[in-house]
Amino acid sequence: MKKLICLFTILAFLGVANSMAQGLHFGLKAGVLGNKANVSGMRNQFKEESLTGFQVGPMLQYQTGLHGIALDFSLLYVQRGVKLTNTSNGRSTDIRTQSIDIPIELKWEMGISDDFDLFLGAGPSFSFLVDEDNWGRKLAHIAVDAIDKDLSSMGWRSTEVGLNLGGGVKIVKHLMVSCYYNIGLTQSAKHNIGGNKHDVIDQIFDGDVFESKNRYWQLSLAYVF
Repeated sequence: MKKLICLFTILAFLGVANSMAQGLHFGLKAGVLGNKANVSGMRNQFKEESLTGFQVGPMLQYQTGLHGIALDFSLLYVQRGVKLTNTSNGRSTDIRTQSIDIPIELKWEMGISDDFDLFLGAGPSFSFLVDEDNWGRKLAHIAVDAIDKDLSSMGWRSTEVGLNLGGGVKIVKHLMVSCYYNIGLTQSAKHNIGGNKHDVIDQIFDGDVFESKNRYWQLSLAYVF
């Protein structure tokens, strides 16, 4: 009897595994994004502007078979940034980062025809910093001509968490075009200025704490095999 139960358990497990495998689809994803960082703690003459970046990497989609519900997982190399301009002297600088992002998305697909689906999606995105520009050094160069001092990198966070919201279309069951907006839930950078201000820093910051959160649009193209 025990052997029979074990046999049924194994067969049931293999059946579930096979069913899940049939719902798994690998793909490739690439796109552009426009980042509008939400920066606080800087003086009013410093303005932020969107800076175009990109993302690229593999993805995995799981079709649950339940009322059009699907799960997407991606592993993306991402470059994003922000352009800061000192309106008092017209100088500007681009501050960029490179990261590995892992967005996880719950999607609801609505079939319009055999070859055309609409979908809505939402889910968290986890970002792991791999390289960054030095905030302090670049800001100093738009405040004055140059200084002989290494300024702080302004506390880049090694990990960020955001929320993706959006949707798109799937064409002939393989090609996906999507547009999402990412809302930063944690800071991309934070630095306590405190009482250790330099003359140049006084020209840039207003208050004792500087922080930044990423907010960006993503326009992506993916092909699922």
